[in-house]
Amino acid sequence: MSSGTGPLTGIRVIEFGHFIAGPYAGAILADLGADVIKVEDPDRVDDARLTGPHFLDGQSLYFLALNCAKRSLAVRLSNPSGHEAVLDLVASADVVLDNFRPGVMAKLGLDADTLEGVNPQLVTCSLTAYGETGAYAGRPGYDYTIQALVGAMSLTGEPGGPPGKAGISYIDHSGGLACALAICAALLERHRSGQGRHVDLALVDTQISMLTYLASWLLNSDAQTDRTASASHPSLVPAQNFATRDGWVSVFVGNDRQWHHLTQALDDARLLDPGYTTNAARTRNREAVLALVAENLAVMSMAEATDRLVAWGVACSPVYTVAEALNCEPARDRGLVQEANHARYGRYRHASGPIPALGGDGAVGAPTLGEHSEAILHELGYDQMRIDALLAGGAIANSPNPETVT
Repeated sequence: MSSGTGPLTGIRVIEFGHFIAGPYAGAILADLGADVIKVEDPDRVDDARLTGPHFLDGQSLYFLALNCAKRSLAVRLSNPSGHEAVLDLVASADVVLDNFRPGVMAKLGLDADTLEGVNPQLVTCSLTAYGETGAYAGRPGYDYTIQALVGAMSLTGEPGGPPGKAGISYIDHSGGLACALAICAALLERHRSGQGRHVDLALVDTQISMLTYLASWLLNSDAQTDRTASASHPSLVPAQNFATRDGWVSVFVGNDRQWHHLTQALDDARLLDPGYTTNAARTRNREAVLALVAENLAVMSMAEATDRLVAWGVACSPVYTVAEALNCEPARDRGLVQEANHARYGRYRHASGPIPALGGDGAVGAPTLGEHSEAILHELGYDQMRIDALLAGGAIANSPNPETVT
């Protein structure tokens, strides 16, 4: 359960989430102090619980990474008594979020209008692939297919090669961030108005928004977009990956002052050519500039190149593997890898929430299915006899609630 120390302490969130986007939004809210109750049907659990190939004592590490600090209510929504229990929970909540396809919550009898009738102050947010309106509303969609639709794949990979995808599920994760932001904004609005609201949010909304300057160029000029070699920036030179003796570094010269610093760091008189002084000139002479910078960096190690350029105020970083990133100095210094504990399946490490200055529940492990079912119903005023009847009738399921590992 939430530690009760974050800025969202006292806010109860009910999450109907699966895979990444919805659960990531719920994880952010839990990390910020909200009491996030994950509702799953025992007959159709969050698919992430079953996603391999890596498990910890039978618990999917995929699931554990996305559900820290939440509580679990396992309830059969098709069972009238189970459905009634969920509506009782809604009456006690501040937020309901889901990332089902449009229409699923209505089939479950949990659409926004129904929930508003139970709790007029409720904030609801449905995070879907294409939104609840428009010709694509009913289509299935995942991170992969949204990356294709919004043009991201057309920009990923080397020129002349096939379209590629980003190495992480950034569509789902940024959609989850947008969902958490939308919920916080709607809660603030409710604080002023006293009324809840429904938020219709699509992954495609967030991703089209993130096209920003590319959209501006294409909509207002004759610009063209395509894949660029070595992950180079379309309008800044040099800003790309370069090979070193033992790996790759990413160098970003964002302005002409930084170019001057780069020439000092590399100490190559050829880079002082007046034709390279401005970014416009360097863009015209892109091949020559890149060849010279590449020649200088190729004889250095990653560490030498990074240290030398950073010392002169030029943005430069080794191109790390994910394993190296999780052990890099910023990750250690800012506590971006945390350890969670759970008596059932033990300890596991995971990436922290995205707002470390405000977060703090990363030490609370993800729940087993139905781990908190009885406790949650007790909070709603159900006595043990009624809970036992729900368990016997299959309306709810539970697992023993273990003591937290210390």
